[in-house]
Amino acid sequence: MKVGAIIFSRMSSRRLPSKALIEINGRSLLGRVIDITKLIEGVDEIVVATSTKSEDEPIKKFVNNEEITLFRGNLNDVCVRALDVCNKYNFDKFVRICGDRPFFCHKIITHLISVHNRNDVDVVTNMFPRTYPPGFTAEIVSKKALEKIISLTKNYDDREHLTKYIYNNPSKFSIINIKYEGSDKIDNLSLTVDNNEDLIRSKWIASKIDFDNKKHDNYLDKIIELAKEWNNKKTQI
Repeated sequence: MKVGAIIFSRMSSRRLPSKALIEINGRSLLGRVIDITKLIEGVDEIVVATSTKSEDEPIKKFVNNEEITLFRGNLNDVCVRALDVCNKYNFDKFVRICGDRPFFCHKIITHLISVHNRNDVDVVTNMFPRTYPPGFTAEIVSKKALEKIISLTKNYDDREHLTKYIYNNPSKFSIINIKYEGSDKIDNLSLTVDNNEDLIRSKWIASKIDFDNKKHDNYLDKIIELAKEWNNKKTQI
């Protein structure tokens, strides 16, 4: 069973234009996502999946310099883009990685891959229900699940977000959910980069943690601690 990691990235973000290549303390957002993806255990190949639109040409140039695989496909139909990647590179399942998460935890994803490998299911996730904050959510999706989504849907609204249809129709899919095991409530935090305020927060967190920390067992706890500290700073302003 071949396991891929598909990083979904595009330049056409409305709230933070061209955010994929925006710099966060000396490394672009997409570059940081690639760096963490390379630490995931159990992945056979990493693919950055962007669109064929001319506005995503800078992503092509960037990824080519990173010496990893690039795929260009449908901008709006993300399910079709993902299935095309699976077919081209013979993935039986894949890690869904959003290109706006500069601090996600590779150890969480390594665990989810292990769970999926031991169970014949459509999806292993940690967001159904969500107990991890945005930016730490993760999913392992089977190619068969993608094929099912596409066979059951007819419009982009159901396929623009890769797993939206699955979570809206859970009875049609086999799902294993992994809950956060910590004692603190953390799903009220956010670690994605969606707007300028998120970017400011991400630059601050990046200034507090270096790349080597990503390899440590306490990486998740450290990022959560920094996210809470940032939230406390905001409430005191």
